[in-house]
Amino acid sequence: MKKILFYVAFSSLMIGSQVKGDLKFWSIDDFLGFDEVGDCNSEFGDMTSIFAKIKNEQLLIRVTFDDMFNRKQNTDNFLNENISIVLKIFHQNKRVYHNDFSIIKTNHFGGGYNFLRTLKYNLFELAIDWDENISLNELKIELQVINQKLIVDTFNSDIVENRNGGNAAFVHHGNQGLTYSEVFYGQEPLENTGFDEILEVHQATNIPGNFHLSGTLMPAAEWHNPEFNDWLVSGINDGYVSMLTSALGQHIMPFVHNDMNDWSVAIETDMVEYRYGYFPKVAWVPERVWLSPGVYPEAGVIDWLGDNWEQHGVEAVILDDYIHCAGSDNKKIHWMNNDLGINLRVIPIDNDFVGMMHYDADAAKNHISSTGQYGITVYGTDWEVAAEMNEHFDTMFLDNYESVLWYSYDNYPAINIWKLDNAIYNSDFNGTTIDVQNGTYGLLGGFDGYGGSNNSWYNNWAATPSESDFHDPKWNYGTVWNDAFGNLMSSPNNSLSQLGWYTLMINLHETGWHSEGEIAGWEHHYSSHIKNSNVFVEASKWANGDFTETTSCFFNDVDHDGGEELVMHNDKIFAVFEGIGGKINWLYYKDGYGNAYSVVGSDIAYWSETNGDYNEGNNNHVAALSDVSPNQQDAIYDIVINQGQGDIVSATLSQYGVSKTIELRTGDNFLDIIYNFYGDRGYVKSGWSPDLLDLAWSGKSNLQRMWGDYGSYSGQRNSSSGATAAIVLGAGGASHNTSFEGTLVKGDEIYGDGIFSFYLYAGYTSSPYNESETKVIELDGLATEVIDDIGPQLISAIQIAPKTLNLYFSDNLDAESAENINNYNLNGYEVNIESAYLIYGRKVVINLDEEGYGESISVVGLIDASGNTVDPFNNSVAIEELMVIPHLVGDFNNWETANHDYDLIFNENGYWEIQFDLLAGQYEYKVIESNDWDENDWPGVNQIINLENDSQVFLKANCGFYTGSRNWDEYVMHTNPIIVGDFISEIGGEDWNTNDLTGMMIDTQNNGIYSWEVIVPDGEWEFKVVLNNTWDQDTYGGGANFILSSNGLDPTIFFYDFKNNSTNYIQNNSNSLPGDINLDALINVIDVVTLVNYILGQASIEEDALVNADLNNDSNIDIVDIIMVIEIILNS
Repeated sequence: MKKILFYVAFSSLMIGSQVKGDLKFWSIDDFLGFDEVGDCNSEFGDMTSIFAKIKNEQLLIRVTFDDMFNRKQNTDNFLNENISIVLKIFHQNKRVYHNDFSIIKTNHFGGGYNFLRTLKYNLFELAIDWDENISLNELKIELQVINQKLIVDTFNSDIVENRNGGNAAFVHHGNQGLTYSEVFYGQEPLENTGFDEILEVHQATNIPGNFHLSGTLMPAAEWHNPEFNDWLVSGINDGYVSMLTSALGQHIMPFVHNDMNDWSVAIETDMVEYRYGYFPKVAWVPERVWLSPGVYPEAGVIDWLGDNWEQHGVEAVILDDYIHCAGSDNKKIHWMNNDLGINLRVIPIDNDFVGMMHYDADAAKNHISSTGQYGITVYGTDWEVAAEMNEHFDTMFLDNYESVLWYSYDNYPAINIWKLDNAIYNSDFNGTTIDVQNGTYGLLGGFDGYGGSNNSWYNNWAATPSESDFHDPKWNYGTVWNDAFGNLMSSPNNSLSQLGWYTLMINLHETGWHSEGEIAGWEHHYSSHIKNSNVFVEASKWANGDFTETTSCFFNDVDHDGGEELVMHNDKIFAVFEGIGGKINWLYYKDGYGNAYSVVGSDIAYWSETNGDYNEGNNNHVAALSDVSPNQQDAIYDIVINQGQGDIVSATLSQYGVSKTIELRTGDNFLDIIYNFYGDRGYVKSGWSPDLLDLAWSGKSNLQRMWGDYGSYSGQRNSSSGATAAIVLGAGGASHNTSFEGTLVKGDEIYGDGIFSFYLYAGYTSSPYNESETKVIELDGLATEVIDDIGPQLISAIQIAPKTLNLYFSDNLDAESAENINNYNLNGYEVNIESAYLIYGRKVVINLDEEGYGESISVVGLIDASGNTVDPFNNSVAIEELMVIPHLVGDFNNWETANHDYDLIFNENGYWEIQFDLLAGQYEYKVIESNDWDENDWPGVNQIINLENDSQVFLKANCGFYTGSRNWDEYVMHTNPIIVGDFISEIGGEDWNTNDLTGMMIDTQNNGIYSWEVIVPDGEWEFKVVLNNTWDQDTYGGGANFILSSNGLDPTIFFYDFKNNSTNYIQNNSNSLPGDINLDALINVIDVVTLVNYILGQASIEEDALVNADLNNDSNIDIVDIIMVIEIILNS
């Protein structure tokens, strides 16, 4: 039930009537008694409570039913029933009144009586004329409910056990990790589950509930569902929400030191006050584990909990009746017996009542009504239970809970539901001084402690080696947490050491919880990260000025896991790199005014996927400088300290396919970073948590997106402190790719080709100055400093054919520079370079004038796209041999991978080809670049050759960027490429049919450039190129299509360049003529010469001709455009 619907019965205000459907008209002094719920012998007509009073010469009677109104269906259950009430009134055993009232209608007036049925309260009120001079307490009132001519329920005011009302309180404990959770709004079907269901029924009835969100769930809500916290605040203001407190991370309190318990209660209580404006007086004890040192079950017990509450404003704790309060009245609120002057109250959970609430709503209603004036029954358990979450899904618990709440609502003021904050001050509920017994609730071990068998869960856990420890022998969890506690106790008290306390106490969550006899997997996730609190200890010492060196880079086991981390710091920032992923797991800064902030790292968020310091797919934990492609974020990096001390320190972290050099200078709030992806494109993710402590309290409310012009920087700023973490790209060669979010983390992903540089900033920034609040002057200034001043490196060279070399560079090159053969020197060769051209931006193909082999090649004078000259220290490489010539495997050679009868030949046009004869039939094949099935074959789907007759097959292959291994950028075809699209049917073909040859392209010059000219109908259309008449090879990528617009009059020429796997088109229209460089309305050799001279810088062309010169519409005018002009001339 997402919305509780109120049915408002319409009735006239009858003259002289005192019954108006208002519960407030009735007081507890008018109460005659309860009628048992569930004793009705019919589906409808079950009375629950009766009131009566004499006023203004009328006898007024109120009857509350349990089943008059169906709230879910908004229907009147009595409407179609033959239902009536017989009223008999006796005085001194003499009947003085008798009448039978049909109550099918909702109201009646006349004949000496009037009545009103108010559906929204399940309420029947009767007023009869009464001129008898008899007081009410001298009368006996009997009621009979008649349904279908049968007596189905009765009430006799002389036979009532309880005339003093009933009292109850409802307690819901919400406890999940600090991460996204479905508990707030439920799991599918959403309308039947979730904490919101419970809040809604309390809101609808305005009946108070006592709610607890753990110190991990409060910030989880604030981050992911802040409106839920706002709802609780609204409920507090409206009176139906009372908040409880507890220990911050829901650790099992008796097993840790008093200082830890005291800190945890203090922080959570402050958080409740801060977030909800509520001062809690009652506390939920985590898992209701109450133990005492020296008293069984005492194994592992360190602290008695009775002295951890009152100093924080807590006056009562909630425990279990039959465990902790055995022998004491479970309908009373007691005092804890002790010799320490502690005045702590104990509120027993009535576990029988809890069971009734879940399984027998009628019994629960009768249980409440049985308490009387001097008793209160308390329902208390996990919020998930009545909300039907997780293992409680698809039960009747929510329906039963709602039914009891509405019963309590309808039967007011006979039933009173309490805020426990008020109940502890009601002397009617006062119990006695009791000795609180040790134990926990039955399912968790009862009198034998946490997990049973003398606290077996804790002791087994404490003795278990940590799954993230590398000591020899491994430290167990007990050693780990005690070590962290000792370090925190001796650390300076500042914001960073406080975050260490948060990290310790939150990762002690449910301390040692077991599932099916073993430590729960999620418990290992928590426990394995207790050690990370030690990093905050070290950072707190740095922030306190305890370090001898101002700027330093060194190895140290700062997290105490038995393995060393790389630490790099100066007077402004403190960074800790993990060998796992070579990433910055923790980054801090200090502002020189005694303040320090954590801006990278979120150890208090739940580690849902790992026991180690790895990144997580849900982005809860994403360290800075995480290398996600090539995906090395889980690999162990080789770390070398280049300079350990001085005003500049640096280190290089390397793994296959990537290296990064980090430099830090004294006085800088940023790390200067140079990446090298060795000629490939790399992607790097960084997660930001600026002012982590504030994020735990304020969620995302203070976060501001940082975004410089054109993505020159990106990051997050905390407006409450100015704490900022950002990547400053400037013009260093990298670009922004995407952003992401986890819990307490927002981050950015960048990418770059080959070598690029940027700054990683951690520090204060002033308030944003632009309207969208994304720019700050500090990052603007740094962005101007980051430039691409790193020369390209020659990564490798391979001779793929007797007359062809492939050179691979770290960065995109200048095409003109790459085509200058004077920039290359062959060593050991007796042949010369005939030509060179650039492909894929950073791959140079060298053509030799004759077949020949040599040793190495060096480059000089070559520049990249930013004008940087090739790195003189990385400009020479040995020429490798192509180990395996790409070849075909298929039906025609029995799929033998080492069979080279069908080797491909690299031709002068820059792609591979082969011609061979086959008999008529069907043949499947692939291209393979090795001699084994080692994932170097392609395409993913076997290609099929269908021959009706014996034929010669012409096959072309593009081996992609690298030759010798699969890179997922390879293509093969044995038929002409075809244009398919949604306009083909307009010109006589079939749309998107790969076997329709309407759009077949022709290679007129046998150079791998295919074309097709057609007048495309007027409109906007989609198209793409398919190979081998199938969808097996996506020539665009990502399944996308090209888009073109046509006027329906002028021809369109489609081109497909097989060597580059590039698709483009040109259109001739009245305003332009692609290829007409000199604007003479002709396309001929003069245009070719003009274009060549323009590219060489020896001629200029008019501005109007620039669009004609850029034939492939790539915003560059280069050799590709020359080739396309020649193609137009040859085809004309």
